[in-house]
Amino acid sequence: MRSKRLQILSLFLLLLLAACGKDTPPLAPGKQRGDFIDAGPENRLAKEKVVEFVSEVPLAGLAQYDVKYRYITYRTEFDGKAIDTRGMLLVPDGVDTTYLVAYLHGTHVPLKAAGAEKQTPSNYRGESDNFLELRSIGLSLATSGYTVFLPDYIGYGITEHKEHPYVYYPELFKQNIDGLLAAKDYLNDNGYYYDNRLFIAGWSQGAGACLSAHKYIQEQYPSEFTVVASSGLAGPYNFRAFLQDLFDKKDQEVKYVSIYSWGVYTVNKFSGIKRPTDQLWSYPVYDQFSSLITPSLRPDKIFNNYFISNVLSGADTEMMAAIEGNSYHQNWTPVGKVFLHHGNADEIVPYFNSVDARDGLTAAGGDVTLYTYPGGTHESELDNYVLKTIDDFNTLK
Repeated sequence: MRSKRLQILSLFLLLLLAACGKDTPPLAPGKQRGDFIDAGPENRLAKEKVVEFVSEVPLAGLAQYDVKYRYITYRTEFDGKAIDTRGMLLVPDGVDTTYLVAYLHGTHVPLKAAGAEKQTPSNYRGESDNFLELRSIGLSLATSGYTVFLPDYIGYGITEHKEHPYVYYPELFKQNIDGLLAAKDYLNDNGYYYDNRLFIAGWSQGAGACLSAHKYIQEQYPSEFTVVASSGLAGPYNFRAFLQDLFDKKDQEVKYVSIYSWGVYTVNKFSGIKRPTDQLWSYPVYDQFSSLITPSLRPDKIFNNYFISNVLSGADTEMMAAIEGNSYHQNWTPVGKVFLHHGNADEIVPYFNSVDARDGLTAAGGDVTLYTYPGGTHESELDNYVLKTIDDFNTLK
């Protein structure tokens, strides 16, 4: 195990050195946040190919349309500065009315060696493998009649030189809403009928982005979009309880502790706290990759124990305020429906996140449905999620 970790560390360091000196691509002139900049070549998949390429979901009875796809480039904001980024737009061929879905993808370590290039939506060129979420979820929705926008997120694709804000959703939302605004302009300018109704979906990290986007769009962009429904699979909605659960297990080995460490890094950086990392970690952390390369699987061997105790007690009020502000399971009333999907044996994002979101949003007056998959893990329920989401969205068209 130790030799394997050293090999991984060496690989990461080599990749970091190789990435040094990359310049930020020049900005397109005269653009503002949410502006469409350009689009890539239009490609097409016949519905028969979609069925063939989506081996994870039985689509034979659902595939209705061929799918056109092209990336779009748009202006957004990252860490307070303007930046151009991309996403993929999937359009069913021959539809009369646009039913727009924002699909927000899950966790991918932003390194070529970890396969990030083969999961970044704007890189898709009709492959029958890799690109799991674009194929299994994006193409499934599109061949069923939905126009789907999938943002890359900052830190992937043409912005791979930037640090990804991961699960700090107020920062991540900027890239998602600006992409939706650009997609809307593209659709309107190219003769598609679109009436502002929006569906949102996501898995894991993307499910947290999905529910937070539901909240932010209805509060901040009600004239641009009307959220009809959101549907998330296994999202970290109660971020405070998520972190406290991790620290309650501080003297146990936690299999996926490295991505939780990355999550703490992004909250510290992008929330504006920007605390010296030696106050949070017990080993040197200087960027997102070092936060991922943990020296142990035990939280008390990774994090500063003073930090752990102050999170558990609530005494670290600055950090707790940021964590509370990054939790979306209560204290707001969704406009439109909320569908939550979660396996109750999820080993990465605990099931209580969806239970807390169902209970908290229902108490606030929301219309919430929780689909529980007995024995389901973080990755076992993809087909159920896709099929139920299409069925639920279809009832709301």
